Amino acid sequence: MSAVGDGVAPGADAAGAGPAATRERLFPLAFEGRAVVVAFLYAAAFIVWVLVAGGPDHTSTFISDAVFLPVGIAAAAMAWRAARGGVDPRTRRGWFLIGLAFFSWWAGDVVWFWFEAIRRVQPFPSAADAGYLCFYVLLLWGLLTLPGAPRQALERTKVWLDAAIVVLGGTMAIWYLVIEPTVRGHEAHLLNKVLSVGYPVGDLVVLFGVTMLLLRRPPAGPATALRLLVTAAAFFVVADVAYARLNLSNSYNGPGLPDICWMLAFVFLLAAAAWQRRTGSAAADPDDVAEAPTRVSKLPYLALAVGYGFMVWVAGQEATSPLNGLVIGAVGLTLLVAARQMTAQQENLRLTNALAALATIDPLTGLHNRRSFFHLADREWARAARTGAPLTALMVDVDQFKQINDRLGHAAGDEVLTVLARRCQEQLRSVDVLGRYGGDELVALLPDSATVDAIAVAERVRSTVAAEPVPTDAGPAEVPVSVGVATAAGGASTLRALLSQADAALLAAKAHGRNQSQAWYPGIAVAG
Repeated sequence: MSAVGDGVAPGADAAGAGPAATRERLFPLAFEGRAVVVAFLYAAAFIVWVLVAGGPDHTSTFISDAVFLPVGIAAAAMAWRAARGGVDPRTRRGWFLIGLAFFSWWAGDVVWFWFEAIRRVQPFPSAADAGYLCFYVLLLWGLLTLPGAPRQALERTKVWLDAAIVVLGGTMAIWYLVIEPTVRGHEAHLLNKVLSVGYPVGDLVVLFGVTMLLLRRPPAGPATALRLLVTAAAFFVVADVAYARLNLSNSYNGPGLPDICWMLAFVFLLAAAAWQRRTGSAAADPDDVAEAPTRVSKLPYLALAVGYGFMVWVAGQEATSPLNGLVIGAVGLTLLVAARQMTAQQENLRLTNALAALATIDPLTGLHNRRSFFHLADREWARAARTGAPLTALMVDVDQFKQINDRLGHAAGDEVLTVLARRCQEQLRSVDVLGRYGGDELVALLPDSATVDAIAVAERVRSTVAAEPVPTDAGPAEVPVSVGVATAAGGASTLRALLSQADAALLAAKAHGRNQSQAWYPGIAVAG
């Protein structure tokens, strides 16, 4: 029985996704996309107004206060919408807390607007500060709640140490720019002084949360959303520090750089939530395991440079010879040692990745070897068993491969297998698991793919591989293949049973004349 798919678009859509699903993958959902576009246009208009028409008068103050109210509540609402769209409980809880944080900031903006723009009363200190300060705590809580890659105890210790380095470097900068001048020169009431110090401390709290989020290597699915979220948090920190610094010198006399950064923070948070809503299904899965890092994090070294940069700056201004020279020399030594350590880390990472490739990759085809395939396939089987999602296996085998070896030589046979692997990989999705099962036989596991869709994929793989001869050094080789298809819905109780069904379907395809795809059915005897 040969099954040829029709009406299935090539590429990833063939395994259960049509043109609408493709558009959904390429663009955010319609509502989220429009909201992001409107938010960026809104921010652009505000920035132009600040640069062109903003000023210290009451009208400018009224506009600059009022303009944050709609975008602030929109950002919080979008974060809550993202929380509703997540499938992972930690992701939902994290985005709910992030939305609550921005709602808290918006509540502070409402109170600030009431006092400054309506009543024309100085709003510092006031109830607005409660909303603003709660923002930092809630945002940190939300950032730490979002899932990251699973890690062993030693790796978690490294993450905490790296985070401590980054926060200490940030503390040096914020201490020099804001906290120390505030404590030393602020002569106001104790409550004013405490609140003035509380905001830069809150920025350090946000810096810690962002650093932990980055170092924990969040899952790949919502990576874009989290990068946008980190950008939003960075704009908040810059805005707070700039505002505090300008206030210390009494230079803040109307909407300016801090307001622009706050506006961009809201807009990027809204964009992050919109993107998270689109990729909510890609949240972390409990079956995911930690993977080897692909690069050395530069955050601790950047923090080291920032901290020592401020120390050199102060030493150059205030320290006298020979102390300033010794400080510069000590900084130079530290940076050189750090650079040497970074090169050693990169070399260790390269060796680790090389060893991981040797342990998991088939050297001839570049596909997963048998051990690596079963490692990933067991996870997909467990995931499908837990969620009830369809799961299908394909067995692909070159027809009469021995004749190719006998006629053209084993080197040509190796070239055929390499091309076979590449052509099969091109017809599968990135989420599909393809490996070398043994000899000239490849195996693929297709998550979220039912029998009809998988048969269409199998037929497309078969026709693509056989469409053109494989050019080898010994001459062209025709490569007809047979494909066996089996789905977990066929009654397989284990992954091995599913693969045995696919293998039996493959043998049936060969028995019926080769160069065809065959779906497993109960009448086919299971091999082994």
